[in-house]
Amino acid sequence: MMPLSDWLLWLRLGATSLGGPAAQIATLEQECVEKRSWLSQEQFSRALGLCMFLPGPEAQQLVAWIAWKKGGWRSAVLATLFFVIPGLLCCAVLAFLYHQFGQRPLVGGALSGARAAVAGIILVMAYRLFKTALFDTPRRAVAGVTAIGMYYSAPFAFMAVAAGLYAWYIRPPDEEAVPETSEVLKSAAIRVLRFLIPVGAVFLALWAIFGHDSGVVKLAEVSLIAVLTSFGGAYAAMGVWKARTVETYGWFKEPVFGDALVVGEITPGPLLLAGSFIGCMAGYNGSLGMGGGWMAALVGLLVPAIFTFSCSTLILLAAAPLADEGVGDVRFHDVIGLVTAAAAGAVFWLGLSLLLSQMTLVFFLISATAGAALYFKKTNILLLVALGAAAGWFAA
Repeated sequence: MMPLSDWLLWLRLGATSLGGPAAQIATLEQECVEKRSWLSQEQFSRALGLCMFLPGPEAQQLVAWIAWKKGGWRSAVLATLFFVIPGLLCCAVLAFLYHQFGQRPLVGGALSGARAAVAGIILVMAYRLFKTALFDTPRRAVAGVTAIGMYYSAPFAFMAVAAGLYAWYIRPPDEEAVPETSEVLKSAAIRVLRFLIPVGAVFLALWAIFGHDSGVVKLAEVSLIAVLTSFGGAYAAMGVWKARTVETYGWFKEPVFGDALVVGEITPGPLLLAGSFIGCMAGYNGSLGMGGGWMAALVGLLVPAIFTFSCSTLILLAAAPLADEGVGDVRFHDVIGLVTAAAAGAVFWLGLSLLLSQMTLVFFLISATAGAALYFKKTNILLLVALGAAAGWFAA
């Protein structure tokens, strides 16, 4: 079991981990490798590679892996809780403030500017993902088809699975023989499926009790799909959230979803906590079928967090030994590559749709400035969102 000092460390990191995954990972390296010597630099690098390889928020999974390595699965679960709870509480507070004051003109102007900055940030992230992941024709084609499919409201999960199956079964013509699946990968895949059975059982129980038309079941469903297909990072997962909650379910208009992304950027913890803000607002406005109000909002806040981070942590625990053993399976790497290409297309469409949702000159200028500052100067994301909000406030 974790000593009190470890609890306090994860709680402090959860409360101060602003600035997105890159800043969070740098802080973890400083605290766990340089200050406390819990891991060697090589161990940390291998664990980071695994967490970036798996679906789910990489910083949270890295926290879980470090705690698992130090104290077993119980420590990993507790570390995840302490890392996530501060951001979840911030989402609850911001949801309350958003409901009370979000319609005021000056607040709306600040939120519009922040949304514009986030749109520019997401487009830069998509470009970076293009550069690293789209180095051959099949991957570029998959990214393009996915972006077009998202425009026509095609399910991202379907396109990601199709890309993965293509990579697994359609092999390069110059390949001498189809590679066999490694035993390491087989055992890890079996563990993942076994570990996710309880989550699937809870979802099926909700479905059996409330029916598929229930807003709570839909909220759990989108949480699961988003985290399980988030191979391109949190922005790919948020593309799933947008497609379901805005375009399919019609719970919000696009600006409200953009505000949820802003909340995800300015609160500590993983960006996927934006899903809890979305659920909270959906609960309050009655979209979950519970009559609305703050009790429904509390349910909406907790359901995405429970399904997102339980899945993420269970996948990490199932695959944790791979950080030491490695995965040399050629076909599996090809599958991840094409699924990541699909995610790149989804991230691009998310940023573009957010940009086009409020295409005014001020909005475009803030987006372009934030994108340029991130790309050329590597400016802190939190600072960019704050400056965008200030510009929107002055414009209003």
